[in-house]
Amino acid sequence: MKSLITHFFLIICFVAHGQNKKALIWPNGAKAAICLTYDDGLPSHIYTAAPMLAQYNFKGTFFPTLSSPSIYDDMEKWKSLAASGHELGNHTLYHPCQKSLESMDWVADRHNLDDYSLEKIYEEIQMGNTFLQALDSSRQRTFAYPCSNYLADGEDYSVALFNYATAARDASEIPTKLPSPLEIDLFHVPSWAPNNHGAHFLIAYIDTIIQNETLSTITFHGVGAEHMQISSEAHEELLKYLDSKREEIWVTTFKEATDYLRTFQNNSEK
Repeated sequence: MKSLITHFFLIICFVAHGQNKKALIWPNGAKAAICLTYDDGLPSHIYTAAPMLAQYNFKGTFFPTLSSPSIYDDMEKWKSLAASGHELGNHTLYHPCQKSLESMDWVADRHNLDDYSLEKIYEEIQMGNTFLQALDSSRQRTFAYPCSNYLADGEDYSVALFNYATAARDASEIPTKLPSPLEIDLFHVPSWAPNNHGAHFLIAYIDTIIQNETLSTITFHGVGAEHMQISSEAHEELLKYLDSKREEIWVTTFKEATDYLRTFQNNSEK
């Protein structure tokens, strides 16, 4: 199993090797950076993931779907989450996805991104920003594409997303390559969305990010419960490993990491 995992991630290492033309030194002298992100506004985020993050003094980024029942039922806890230093990012009100894509028949017709106009999706994003500002008082926001889809009625809504967010995150089964810091598109930052993967896969991905001296993110959904879950044990093993690697990899919020990267990219252009 160990050799299989090594081979699984070695492909990414090989593709990205040698692409980092100008080294980026992350805060505290770290070689790389990772953002732990949590999508959809699930109860396990506030009752399981957040207490674990607090135990290791890590800050995460939570991208709640704002129509999630947990936002209404546990609103004070979500406010407390933000007050403790975690980031709340925009994941829209209703999580619109492209129903026309394979295996997407679960998408409700009223939330079918194929039928959204650009005006409708931008309006929903702006409403999300307003809602989140009421929770954390912040006027700056990052974004995560629901289902990693960004074609509204066939038009790419990511091209004008800079009007609503400072950066945006994709998510996939496994990134086919890890771009260097200079190559990262701040409105399509790569991410891996594990689904029932064990701690060994999560740890191997961290090692890959460190080896490539770049930024990446992990997209969690359920933690010990709910959909696309990983076990709470795997989540804690990951945090233990990251705690042991603090000198090598910076664990921070998505906004803080992308703000830092933007400054590096802008300075590199001069």
